[in-house]
Amino acid sequence: MPPRRRLTEGRPPWGGARAQRLTRAVLARDYDDRLGYAPCHHCGGPATSADHYPVARSDGGPDTLDNLKAACLPCNISRGVQLHYDRHHPPPPSRRW
Repeated sequence: MPPRRRLTEGRPPWGGARAQRLTRAVLARDYDDRLGYAPCHHCGGPATSADHYPVARSDGGPDTLDNLKAACLPCNISRGVQLHYDRHHPPPPSRRW
């Protein structure tokens, strides 16, 4: 198994005024007048946060509007921090049947 290494090392942490500004920009960009809110990219519900998609921040994805999508908090939390290897190589079953 290759060693796990986060590609966010050396980058400022996600949070603070910069993250809030980007989240507001994403929600404004994705706002739908018919719905009255910005829909979550994953489930379609009202979005309240921004999710790094298609390139996750843990994979070195940039903090730009092109790489951020509107997401509701439950969907954003359920995705969590997953390294590229973990997403594409699920763990083996716990038992051999």
